[in-house]
Amino acid sequence: MPNDATFEIMAKVQNSNAADISFIAPPVYNIDDMDPRFCMVNLMFTGCFCLRSSKNIDASRPGMIYIDGEATEAPLTPEKMPMFGQMIGIRLRKWLDKYDHTYHIKYSGAYDTDGIALPDFEFDLKTSPRCEVGEKYPEHDDTVLQAAREGAVLLKNDNNTLPLGVKSVVNVFGAAATVFRSGCLGAGKINPRYSIRVKEGIEKYTSLTLNEELYNFYKNETNDMPDRSVLDRAKALSKTAVIFISRCSSEAHDGLCEKGHYYLTDDERSLIKSVSDEFEKVCVVLNVAYPIETGWIEEFEIDAVLLTGLSGMAGGRALAEILEGSVNPSGKLPNTWARDYFDYPSAKNFMTLADVRKKCAGQDVRYLTTVYEEGIYVGYRYFTTFGKDAAFMFGHGLSYTDFDKKVLSFNVENNSANIEICVKNTGTRPGKEVVAIYASLPDGKLEQPPRRLVAFSKTKELSYGESETISNKVDYTELKSYDAEKHEWIIEPGEIGFFLGGTPTCAKKIGSIGIKEKITVSKTKSRIGCPVEITELSKNDPEGSYPKGENTICHSGENLPYQISKRVKPFENELTPTGNFITFPEVVDDPSLCEEFIAQMTDYELARLSVGGKTGWGAEDSGFAGMLFTGGALEKYKLPEYYFADGNNGCNMFEPNIGFPVSTTVAASWNEELSFAEGVAIATEARDMGLSCILAPALNIQRNPLCGRHTEYFSEDPYLAGRMAGQESRGIESVGISSCMKHFFGNNAETMRSQNHSIMSERVAREIYIRAFEIAMETHMPDSVMTGYNAANGAYSANDGELLYGILRGELGFDGYVMTDWNGYGVGDFAALIDAGISWIAPGGMDDALIAPIISALADGRLDRGRIQNNLVYMIKTMAKRYSKLKEGI
Repeated sequence: MPNDATFEIMAKVQNSNAADISFIAPPVYNIDDMDPRFCMVNLMFTGCFCLRSSKNIDASRPGMIYIDGEATEAPLTPEKMPMFGQMIGIRLRKWLDKYDHTYHIKYSGAYDTDGIALPDFEFDLKTSPRCEVGEKYPEHDDTVLQAAREGAVLLKNDNNTLPLGVKSVVNVFGAAATVFRSGCLGAGKINPRYSIRVKEGIEKYTSLTLNEELYNFYKNETNDMPDRSVLDRAKALSKTAVIFISRCSSEAHDGLCEKGHYYLTDDERSLIKSVSDEFEKVCVVLNVAYPIETGWIEEFEIDAVLLTGLSGMAGGRALAEILEGSVNPSGKLPNTWARDYFDYPSAKNFMTLADVRKKCAGQDVRYLTTVYEEGIYVGYRYFTTFGKDAAFMFGHGLSYTDFDKKVLSFNVENNSANIEICVKNTGTRPGKEVVAIYASLPDGKLEQPPRRLVAFSKTKELSYGESETISNKVDYTELKSYDAEKHEWIIEPGEIGFFLGGTPTCAKKIGSIGIKEKITVSKTKSRIGCPVEITELSKNDPEGSYPKGENTICHSGENLPYQISKRVKPFENELTPTGNFITFPEVVDDPSLCEEFIAQMTDYELARLSVGGKTGWGAEDSGFAGMLFTGGALEKYKLPEYYFADGNNGCNMFEPNIGFPVSTTVAASWNEELSFAEGVAIATEARDMGLSCILAPALNIQRNPLCGRHTEYFSEDPYLAGRMAGQESRGIESVGISSCMKHFFGNNAETMRSQNHSIMSERVAREIYIRAFEIAMETHMPDSVMTGYNAANGAYSANDGELLYGILRGELGFDGYVMTDWNGYGVGDFAALIDAGISWIAPGGMDDALIAPIISALADGRLDRGRIQNNLVYMIKTMAKRYSKLKEGI
């Protein structure tokens, strides 16, 4: 959900009629934040502080920025944007280097598009202070460091390039050495107390020595090669070069299939080639948000590649320790890295903004239809099934040591396979190892990929020669597949093999079980059927069924394409008041009073409680994303102040707090205990800031690497995503704070996300995209679920009663409350949202604009009073449970 709404402190130029220039945010700048909040408006504002002008700036005469009297460079002045107007980006990242310091900024020499000179605009800007490591919540600092260490994936390591070894010199190359990103933009953004970058990580936490001459050269944020003398001095210090590549990621912005996004820029390629020609060994550090092209690794014969991902506030330290060798990388990929973007079968059915503009030039585009023609073949399921070579497969990750895995026992009993594996460190360095178990299901009525992840675990750190026995249990329900024709989950007869390994392609068979006849695990109804006929990729006809993308198109119509009614039968059990007045504190003491509490409310009070109050993104606020409305007519019920905040990897508040690596980097640890500990840390700090619910974890499937929220999601695999998300949710709620699993479901793109209609077969919907939520809820049932902005198979998620009441509650057993995404109001009928099962409409508003249509629908019978009451019972029960735990000191 977007949490980057701008707020304004007016600071007009005096005695001027030419233009009003104002602050979009308070004049404070965080020098460790590579991509400030303004970047969510336009990614070009990376490293900028932004102003707003009432006049349009002439791009040919944009003026000059002076910092403490010294000229720096012209500002960025993109075209006027809807909602934000003319923004002015002042590039500060490479000029400001002192914490808690006041700089004087002057903007001078600009002209507007009418040829009128703008007067000078001057202001003082203060950089944020920095908290030292261990100063606050030292136990959380330890956990965030562990996440950065274990989330790093060593993709390649030839010629003993890594580790560099103690007291080595680090020759850094590339702008990304100084622009080292710790997190993403949007709901997943972190605001950490500190951020350890590359320089500090090397100099403060290792025996390594940074080549400061090279580091300072790249402060100019170019990818140029230094002159001959600098190179010669660097080569005399070390025969190894370390090149940095970085990419940001943002909610509301999908990546592009272009240079500078998925593909390397020309200057990045030139830098890699030039450095490779000069040095004996080359390591490339990928500080990237998503998989990028990989052909350059072989083309330039790169020796080592280390993926840090966006590694949180301790990322620079973890990187330095891995380069030195004091920390052994143990991460494994949670997604598959193809050799080229178009090797992903989803590529033809993923519309970026550039694709929309190209395909639909001149059209009035209202909606997108995105057809999931790849079917079940997402990620490694595709590459393993069709023998497509990948650069780095799901589950891949190297180590500085070696491990031997031996199966001690393989037993089948009580509808589960129990597998004991002994993992022994046979190398020379301490390290951790992941145990991954895949299953091969027989092709029958339903075709299957050759491997499916069904269990995983991770060892403790093993010293050389040390071993650990790991027990894995695979329940039969994890082997189920969905038969859409008969609307049932089944296991088909035949041999089911089990395979042990890192990647599915390298896994070795360790046992099998025989299924003599079809097992029906459970029966359902067709609740999420595909509204149109589509052709899905099949290994029975690989060429003829390969995705073409012809039906992933733009629409100009007024209504959602392929829209169908997903209304469920209204409730008849309207709650009737007993006459006793009950307040919320009484419900906390006695949860059985919950229904009586709701029954006593008037139609207006029910509607008002169903709609949120306000966001906390104003200049005088704390940054909370939303709040329960508790005033006015509801004040008598003594409802608590209940605040929501984004928090996939930290509390997205204005007050600095914990900052974990992004979710896909945490998932690369394959460490469930670590994900649980992350949840505990985030929730503890959230509780101390007065928050009630963290809007996390996000666990949509990484269907395509260009998805702007790739970093917020865990994996391409529903089992890995579900387990890691479930553990984070469990950790959050163990502290007494509610968690919110999102975005339910099929929210796999940011381009026109509120008008994007995901079309897929019911098997795909259930086995891949809903399955991740099912596994997460089997791991831990959350307090709340958030619907997606998108529509899926005929209805917006927030309007889909079959999805929310039929699947989420009826089949998955969810008993918490359901909220919309922020302004994710589906077709815009607020009564229809409640009728579909929404308990809380977010963020809502302080007036009655959203309340009136709900009251009207209750009055004329379009909305059943029992429905809104039942929705709110779920919410109040959940709140009472949380406050009861907090009252008990949990």
